[in-house]
Amino acid sequence: MTLEVLFAQAGQGRTFLLMTLCGAALALGVQLSGLVFSRHRRAGMAADLLCVLGLTAALGQILLHSGGGLRLYGLLGLCVGAALYQAGIAPGVRWLAACLRRRTPAP
Repeated sequence: MTLEVLFAQAGQGRTFLLMTLCGAALALGVQLSGLVFSRHRRAGMAADLLCVLGLTAALGQILLHSGGGLRLYGLLGLCVGAALYQAGIAPGVRWLAACLRRRTPAP
């Protein structure tokens, strides 16, 4: 299977890359909302709500850019972006959060 067959429709590659970035951003948002929730319950619930709104916006972008409903390449882009974030950047964010926790006392 070549890339020409996978991205045969115009704009699929751009949408896939955009959704990959959105997936990484959503994974970052989920991780940060978990950190906020562990410190402040109400602020954590607001952060969770922002994550849900972000996912809704990402799905809306798939609908707008794909031209005809939810497409698998858009959803795959979200999943790939989240997986790349978890494999690459998430350990650094966890380390940074642990350093900040040691410096500031819990309320």
